[in-house]
Formats: sequence, structure tokens, C-alpha cells
Amino acid sequence: MKIENIKRIIILGSGTMGVQMGMQSAMHGYDVRIFIRNPAKNDIVWDDIQKRTNLIVAKEVISREEADQMLKRIYTTNDPADAAKDVDLLSESVPEIVSLKREVFEKFNKLCPKHTIFTTNTSMLLPSWLAKSTGRPERFLALHTNNPIFITKTADIMGHPGTAKEVIDVIIEFSRRIGLTPIVLDKEHPGYITNSLLLALINKALELVVNGIATPQQVDKSWMKTMNMGIGIFGIMDSIGLDVGLELRERHAIKSGDKQAQAIYEYLKTNFVDKGHLGIKTGQGFYKYPNPEYESPDF
Repeated sequence: MKIENIKRIIILGSGTMGVQMGMQSAMHGYDVRIFIRNPAKNDIVWDDIQKRTNLIVAKEVISREEADQMLKRIYTTNDPADAAKDVDLLSESVPEIVSLKREVFEKFNKLCPKHTIFTTNTSMLLPSWLAKSTGRPERFLALHTNNPIFITKTADIMGHPGTAKEVIDVIIEFSRRIGLTPIVLDKEHPGYITNSLLLALINKALELVVNGIATPQQVDKSWMKTMNMGIGIFGIMDSIGLDVGLELRERHAIKSGDKQAQAIYEYLKTNFVDKGHLGIKTGQGFYKYPNPEYESPDF
């Protein structure tokens, strides 16, 4: 497939990253279909899209007129066959659960045209773990974006041993055409580059808190003031979602027997995830939203 043949995008997973990937693509002229599995969430998804649209207009990323045109290119549906019809590129952003991702890929492999390129926006999983379930391993790779897309403007591109080179080349060019800088990995690695570095910071920050050395606010204040950053490690965790990667943490804690890993998993699960405090998307995590404490001049 040539890049010129990519005209219609399907987004699987209508959460934070799926919606942003859809908006970024529509912003740059692509027709976007967002599949919403649960009809009860239709209004929630469109409310999210409208809020994000207002934000990027306020930040002068695009004008109001450009935003209106972008919204006209976004179509949502609860019908999988309707969502998959005539699509050229699939972007998957469902939760980081291997079995769920495999199930989704198997389903849409039957619905999408044979030429459709499949991509996963996974943060920590490897494409090779999912390739067989796509039914088109040579046309499958990771295309990962960082949150928020309109600020980070990067695309991690990671194939698996069976990904065709021409498919990688198409996705590199596609990422450029939607305003992102492609960062191509030479081989598979969990977390790409940025997330690999970030995960080390997150784990060390959580260690400090779980072991009673400092509070999340103290850690963030130290990091933000010292590094002259506008957000700290726990603020970043809130933006990612405290449920993201929790299953991987649980598996690692059980498999490794690492007491520290177990303590961190239990801390996140008990104090936040079980209570529905998942970060920005639920209005509360380590901070309350909107207007989190770390945005205050007095923080």
C-alpha cells in the first residue's frame, strides 16, 4: 500500500489515547471512524471530543474554523461492521490486556478489508505478542502516541520480526502527515524509549511514597522545582490513568516475588483503582481535577 491510498482510519478504543489519535488524524484531513462498543458511552465520548477540541482551540493549535472541519471528519458508531467498512488503517487503543487486544484484533480482522494496516497504540506490550491474532502479521506494527498528542507530537513506531518493511515506511510517512515526529525503534522493546525512561522514574517515585519517605506532592514539588517542569511524576501518572498497566504490574509482582513490586501494586489498586480514582479521566487521582494543586503558583 502507498501512503496516498490511506484515506479512512478506524479507531478501536474510545478512551484518552483513542480519541486523541482520532482527532489528530481528522485534524490533518483524514476521515475517522471511532468504534464505541457500549452505546451508553456515546455522549461521554462526544463530550470528551468537544472538551479536547475547545482546549486545542484555546491553545491556538488550530482555529475554530479548522476545528469545525475536523469534527465533520469524525464519525462514531456502535456497529463494528459499519466502523470497519472501507478502512485503510486501524489504530487500536483498548486497555493493556493481552487477551482483550487479541480478541479485538481477531474480530476486526474478519471485518476489515484485506489491505487494511493494523496498528496498536500499546504502551508496554510487544507487537509480536499480538501479531498472530491480527490475521495479517506482515501488515501489523505498533504506532504509539504520547499524551497529550498535540503537545508531545511524537509517534513511536515499532515493528515485529514479521512486519513488512514497506508497511513500516507507510506508517512513518503517515505519522509525519498527521503532524507527528516518527521515532522508529530498530527492534522490539517494552515501553519504547520515552516510556522506558518514564517507567523508571515512576517506579522510583512510587517507592519513595510506598516506603513512607515522602508524599506524592513532595515528590512532584521537588521534581518540578529542580527540573523546571510544569508537571511532576504523579501528575503524569494521573494524565496516563492509574489503571493503565495495572495488570502488568500484578503479573510482575506475582511472577517475580518482588516485595517492593507487590507493595506498589497493592498501593495503587487499594488506594486508587478500587475506589475509581483513575486520574484526570475520573476527576481524581493523586490530585483533583480540574485545577489540580500542582498548577497553583503556591504549589
